[in-house]
Amino acid sequence: MSETDFPHIQLVKRTRGSYQTPDYHKRDYTPKREKELRANHKTHAVALARSVDEMRAIWARGEEERPDTAPALPAGKPILLQLDPNNLDLDEIRRRLDFEIVCQGEDGFVIVASHDVDVTTFNEVVDLFSRLERGGGVAARIYDVSASSGDERLKQILSSELYDRWGEIGDDEPIWINAGIACNGGYEPRLTPMGKKETEETYRARHRSERMKAYDRWDEVRTERIGQIERFVEAYDGYIDPSTKEPDTDVPDEFTARIRLPGVGLRDFVFNYPYLFDVEEAEVAELPVSPSSTSTGSTSPVVISPPPSDAVAICVVDSGIQENHRLLKAAVDSSESHCFFGKSPADVADYVTPAGHGTRIAGVVLFGDNIPITGTHQAEFWIQNARVLNKQNELPDDRAIYDMLSEIVDHFRYGHRGTRIYNQSICSPSVCRLRHMSAWAAKMDALSDRHDLLFIQSVGNIHPDATGRMRLGIKQHLAAGRDYPSYLLMDSCRVANPGQSLQAVTVGSISRDVYRSSTWNSFADAPQRPSAFSRTGQGIFGVVKPDVVEFGGDFVRNPSNDISNNPIAKSVYPDLVRCNLHTAGPSTDRDQVGTSFAAPKVTRLAAQLQAIFPTASTLLYRALIALSARWPDWAFFGSRQEQINAVRHLGYGVPDHDRATKNTDFRVTMITPELQKIKAKQVDVYQVNIPDRLRKPGNAGEVLIEVCLSYSAAPRRTRRDRRGYLAVWLDWRTNYAGESADEFVARLVKEASGSVSTDRERFDWVVGEHAGAGKLKASNRTAGTLQKDWCRMPADQLPASFCIAVVGHQGHSVSPLDEAKYHLTVAVESLGQEIELYHDMEAEVDLLASEIEASTVEVDELET
Repeated sequence: MSETDFPHIQLVKRTRGSYQTPDYHKRDYTPKREKELRANHKTHAVALARSVDEMRAIWARGEEERPDTAPALPAGKPILLQLDPNNLDLDEIRRRLDFEIVCQGEDGFVIVASHDVDVTTFNEVVDLFSRLERGGGVAARIYDVSASSGDERLKQILSSELYDRWGEIGDDEPIWINAGIACNGGYEPRLTPMGKKETEETYRARHRSERMKAYDRWDEVRTERIGQIERFVEAYDGYIDPSTKEPDTDVPDEFTARIRLPGVGLRDFVFNYPYLFDVEEAEVAELPVSPSSTSTGSTSPVVISPPPSDAVAICVVDSGIQENHRLLKAAVDSSESHCFFGKSPADVADYVTPAGHGTRIAGVVLFGDNIPITGTHQAEFWIQNARVLNKQNELPDDRAIYDMLSEIVDHFRYGHRGTRIYNQSICSPSVCRLRHMSAWAAKMDALSDRHDLLFIQSVGNIHPDATGRMRLGIKQHLAAGRDYPSYLLMDSCRVANPGQSLQAVTVGSISRDVYRSSTWNSFADAPQRPSAFSRTGQGIFGVVKPDVVEFGGDFVRNPSNDISNNPIAKSVYPDLVRCNLHTAGPSTDRDQVGTSFAAPKVTRLAAQLQAIFPTASTLLYRALIALSARWPDWAFFGSRQEQINAVRHLGYGVPDHDRATKNTDFRVTMITPELQKIKAKQVDVYQVNIPDRLRKPGNAGEVLIEVCLSYSAAPRRTRRDRRGYLAVWLDWRTNYAGESADEFVARLVKEASGSVSTDRERFDWVVGEHAGAGKLKASNRTAGTLQKDWCRMPADQLPASFCIAVVGHQGHSVSPLDEAKYHLTVAVESLGQEIELYHDMEAEVDLLASEIEASTVEVDELET
């Protein structure tokens, strides 16, 4: 049969309704400490009042000690509150205490700004609380209040690298930073419930109007605060990136300013500017290790012809490309090439020495592992060149990468090819932070959600030797007694910024071949093991990262623990297109390794999926990439500890083109072919029926069930966890074993009727619905926006049907207009290929869809 005999099948949606919150979530939750504070209200009121007096004294002393020449500051003051981390109601803090919420931190800490230095409203609430009068109850939720100059606030807003060297920064030392500034001004949209006489149309119109008022207010505040920062920076003879002044519709309630300040000005800014929520040293770019000797690759007589005019376009966000390279020239869309910094937008060459970086990425995107060596070959995709690295192969100091990304999307997404897939094989050398989403990663999330984009991002590399402050190389780990692969799980080897992005597909690297000799040996002792340099998860919020892995090579070492990509072991390195603008040499060679070269292989697959589903959302491509991914056998069939480590090394595994794009007699993939949208407190229930022939007694073959949800929603960087970071967050769950579809629907959907199952046995999912639920215990599939899980079971133990519910939950938004977008995918596969199932499953889907359509028509007729 041809590939078209096995297309992906449409998932059957059984129903949509209002989510029925479980009973244990409906109970009033009052933290133990809050109860204690209410019981001792007078003592707590006195303690809060004393803290306020101390805070005001600190402010007064700070004003006296600031030099007369120091720049003026806004009237507001930064304050650190501590609340119960499991019972945060930031909107109540804002409304009742007249504070502007700057950001949510860890462990219940919240940074707020008071525009009133006397904090009059707060004092009034504390006084009411001391007498247990109405309006004072919120004081019981505030465990502590303190001035901003303390160490705890520094921990909340500074990156770990900057915090660790805070006391060593000299007064005159220039520091480049990215400063996150809140600009909501204490104003949030007034989103009251629907009135009795209000129609749905007027209700939605009112909410849209309120939101636009908020956006206008935030824009006014943003303009005012940019002016404040400009004057502050100018007073210290610093510099501010001019693009900071440009409006940003992707993240309207905050902005990130790229600033250069001397140490004395930086301390003044951090301690005293009230609306600051995040400070990190400005990014530099990380590139792979350079080759250790002269290249000895090949130059072949192959001819590459252009792709079809309507072929998929892929934007390579990198160091530039050697566009006249004989292997790339035909596929480069040179009319769109652009340099996004400096004054020469046409300067798009690849200046990375000795043999390029962006050029290599473009080659992998075009050819994957199989660079043609003879004959004529038609290119499969168009390559577009977005240069973001300067001639020193670094991100420019005076242009922020997150601002360049906005311009890149404007240029290519809305150019003549409508580009939706972006390969970014550059990252910061520093590990991702776990407190706040970085400006770079948050920008990728916002652009992905707003413009239907897919970023493929490399996870970052661990260098052979330490390079720079606060970094450990492989040699340092080995010297400390941490051998491969155990050192990969250290915090210093965590995924690099911006690989923590929730919307990007973050790609790590694995080995393909093993090299052994008397002097040099590869780190990996078997194929498909983690590369010695590949960074690992988890990411921010406990998200599974990397999402997937691909072949990017491995290092070799000798008995003296010298570590390199020695040309003696070329079999373990990827075959790459070389840039020869700077040094003579062959067109291709196996002379570099890195996660940079793993990522574009996944980009190829994303582009192939776009070619098959040209009108589908990129969320579907992302879902199918993850759904197709599988762990190597050593992890898939491994011990529990091997699997616990594997999810951090490998994410969901190695993607597979055939599993992503087509099916067989022994595998069926079901998808939501159209983009689905869901609001908070809604639930969509899908049903999958299993054919009787597949479940009949004696069928001892093992069946694999895989489920993957891919979704996006508007992000808000000033919030600490995914419940606050996203406007609406989603998860999925399945019915209990022994629970019928009707029982499952009755348990989850408010409007449904019927009995509710009490059976608590679940599918034996590997990752699990929450930490501690699956086999891996520490993992949590619901933390991210790419949620895959899988289970294996004997065919004769399969249920007659199972259901999957996608549930919407309230995030940072309380607006009825906000929604999440998603695709859900499911695969059922006979692992040993003992049981042919595709056509039986296809028939079951058709039958179920007809039954549900008929029942819907019947209900409509009865109601009529």
